[in-house]
Amino acid sequence: MNGQPPAQRDLRVRIEAGAVLGVWVSKPTDSILELMDGSDADYLGIDCQHGYASEADLPRLLVRAFTTPRLVRVADSRHSSIGRALDAGADGIIVPMVDTVRQAEAIVRAVRYPPRGIRSYGPIAPYLSRDHTVLEIAPLVLAMIETAEGLHNLEEILAVDGIDGVYVGPADLGITLGDGPAQFPPTSIVREHMKRVAASAAEAGKFAGVHAGLGSFAQDYLSMGYRMITLGNEQSVVVQGMSAELRAAGREAAVTSAKAGY
Repeated sequence: MNGQPPAQRDLRVRIEAGAVLGVWVSKPTDSILELMDGSDADYLGIDCQHGYASEADLPRLLVRAFTTPRLVRVADSRHSSIGRALDAGADGIIVPMVDTVRQAEAIVRAVRYPPRGIRSYGPIAPYLSRDHTVLEIAPLVLAMIETAEGLHNLEEILAVDGIDGVYVGPADLGITLGDGPAQFPPTSIVREHMKRVAASAAEAGKFAGVHAGLGSFAQDYLSMGYRMITLGNEQSVVVQGMSAELRAAGREAAVTSAKAGY
């Protein structure tokens, strides 16, 4: 797609070819993002919903072009939140708590300019195209499915033109299904619903993503058909990396329970 930033093109190509693996960043700083950009992750997720950053921080965090695509989970579905993230340079957005077709359609309108949408023109990042027709179709747009109502309307949400795929929040999904937030790995009840999400996305010609929490859970999600898998956040990556280095140095690993956080 002419004019589309290399990171966005690359992520779309990789998803079409198979599965992508990423890392969540809940306490983003310039230095953490730069370190993550030097990793082999296929994408970085910046969390403005449950993380420490807000959309107001994004122009600073995204001011430089990265090799690794950066997806932003916005705080909510307001068009101002979505527009600010995209103007700052996000390669894609993940929108939480999408329950209805109406919400999904409103998200797409927030991404697109008139006459197809309501987005206000104002790209900030210097590497972004200034062509509004490129800006409105370049970023990935993912709707989070994490409630019983969202599950009920799943196929209709996936059918909305401009929604590239869906992203599952296992903790909220577990709560809404009565199984609680401890879904890393998911309980059998939640797992069955998650299998349906992946199958429905594939049937619609789109894709499903998931916050797996730990790399050890990735293979199970791959077997379900998920094509975007977040392995954990910067905290879990650092803790696991330190543990691996201590084991390599000969220290016997302490017996701890694995925790997967957002």
